[in-house]
Amino acid sequence: MTVGQRDVIPNKSDRDYLLELWKQCLVEMLASVAEVKARHEDAFQTIKASSMAAVADARASYSDTLIKLERTIEERLGRLRKLIDDKNGPRIHPFEDGKVHYEGELITYEGSTFQALRDTGKAPSEESDWICVAAGGLDGRSPRVKGTYSPGERYSQLDIVALNGAAFIARRNNPGGCPGDDWQAIALQGKRGPQGAKGERGERGPASATIRSWKIEPAEYLATPILSDGSEGPPLELRWLFEQFHYEAG
Repeated sequence: MTVGQRDVIPNKSDRDYLLELWKQCLVEMLASVAEVKARHEDAFQTIKASSMAAVADARASYSDTLIKLERTIEERLGRLRKLIDDKNGPRIHPFEDGKVHYEGELITYEGSTFQALRDTGKAPSEESDWICVAAGGLDGRSPRVKGTYSPGERYSQLDIVALNGAAFIARRNNPGGCPGDDWQAIALQGKRGPQGAKGERGERGPASATIRSWKIEPAEYLATPILSDGSEGPPLELRWLFEQFHYEAG
């Protein structure tokens, strides 16, 4: 330091005192900074928690409002659909799994028609929510004509076969031998009718051909007749006659 015109240098004890004083000041300053930082951190955490709580409350409020809005829209759409159905009559459409079907709605399901007794998302198998207004029928079946009966063939119910001038229809699948308990006669051969009046004698026809000669084929043991009109008659097989002769003579 300067006093007047002279520079005064502190002695060692004064320097130590000043240094210790600066250390204490620095410690107090650092402590103050740490305290301020801690207060700021606490305030930040408090503000952060409050903000998150406010956001959660806002989200919950928004979700509740959205659910209420969706319910209101569904209710009004349901009323509108009911008014349209009351005016034009309900339309029938296929059942859709996972979709809400409204009271009075008509749907088709597994070949049958159902009407909703209340607003529901359940399938018509839940009888408490649906009423069947038209049940699906069975597939139509028609008789099949299978020709003349054959014992080795497989027959099914309603197959029709012919046998000895009669017709039979199978009562069930694999009916067994025909006729039998599993076959129903549907048409039988009628009795022979009375003989009619004898007709007039017709003109005499041409004379039939006669055997004029024979054509012998020794290698084949065949004898073929040659008729008077030049044609050949059916051949006679003679091998078995010779075999029979040798057997009896042997």
